[in-house]
Amino acid sequence: MKNFKAVIGIVLIFVLGAACGAIVTHMIHRNRMESFIKGGPEAREEVIVSRLTRKLDLDAQQQTQIRAIIHENHLAIRQIRKENHPGIQAILDQGQVRISAVLKPEQQEKFRLILEERKKRRHTEGP
Repeated sequence: MKNFKAVIGIVLIFVLGAACGAIVTHMIHRNRMESFIKGGPEAREEVIVSRLTRKLDLDAQQQTQIRAIIHENHLAIRQIRKENHPGIQAILDQGQVRISAVLKPEQQEKFRLILEERKKRRHTEGP
């Protein structure tokens, strides 16, 4: 009986340790993702450069050149998004109207609230 309690105790400690490890890993990963997203384009560019540096063993000159290329690409992508935003928004708006037409009145109200919440989040978090 004493051995059984000891085994159960060891298993319990192992399970609790694994659970704590999983929780801490999740929190670290979430924190990194949030800082990546909220850090803006510069932070994302640095993450890409550091990842490529680590995986490709880039020297300082290569890092500088690649950082410039990535920055130029991000600027070009931002410009394309800016130019196409009105058309994309029109398509999204049309889709929302069509979805709303399929819904029952109480579902339409819930859908409207979902869209409002999404709009608020986009304004506070950015695109």
